[in-house]
Amino acid sequence: MFNFDTKLVRTMRDLFVPPGLVIRAFNANQRARYVHPLRLYLFTSVLFFLFLAWTTARLGEDEGPVLVVNSSGPDGHTTNGLTLDLGANEQMNDSSLTALSALPELTNEAIDSALVAQGATPSLLHRILVRMAVNMSGNSLRKDEFVQRMFGTFSKLLFVLLPLFALLLKLLYWRTGAYYTEHLVFALYFHTVAFLFIGIGMALGAVFGYDSLSELPIFLSLIYLVWAARTVHQRTWANTILRMLLLILLYCLLLAIGLAASAVIGALAP
Repeated sequence: MFNFDTKLVRTMRDLFVPPGLVIRAFNANQRARYVHPLRLYLFTSVLFFLFLAWTTARLGEDEGPVLVVNSSGPDGHTTNGLTLDLGANEQMNDSSLTALSALPELTNEAIDSALVAQGATPSLLHRILVRMAVNMSGNSLRKDEFVQRMFGTFSKLLFVLLPLFALLLKLLYWRTGAYYTEHLVFALYFHTVAFLFIGIGMALGAVFGYDSLSELPIFLSLIYLVWAARTVHQRTWANTILRMLLLILLYCLLLAIGLAASAVIGALAP
């Protein structure tokens, strides 16, 4: 990928002028002219998640916790952290969760000891809840590790979600007769563009602090999706927009499930 040649230049040009031209050309067997979509996606996704991890690690203490619970306190101030409600009038306060987060290794014995000290009964469910709370608490000393694990897991889950994105395209364009692999090419190139837009937006935000433009990369990605779908499938704008709205709705649901699963997996790690 670092080999600068006409393939890369032509691929980047036809990705955007017009959006989706490279997808249509690649599926028309004009493949020798372009960088393979899987290679381009892998390279872009690795750079994107490395940059995401770097920008997340640079968050200062004054930029807020990973998760804030009970954010509207009685005096109007933000409450960083949480009180874990274990049911049956059993609770664990934030100071205990913070103390657990400072341990080199969060063992079941340490969790059980903290539960007993708080007057709670040790159990498998309570251990799971405590592990999640220790990682997600705003005052947790493990929150940076938690975010890194969550994004690392999510980047791996994208390899499962991306084929599902292609499957949704296949279902939405069932009557076109296009093969699943053609929709997979579309999915690879689209995710590459989405990573580029979001990565550039994060870079501008990190350098210039453009908080007001934080949603612009997502908006541009959605515009690209609709435009590329029209370029590839040659349907009317109304027909394309309707299909893409349904695709976005279903895919956002899958992304939400994937992100929640990544958070749980990251929180339950030792």
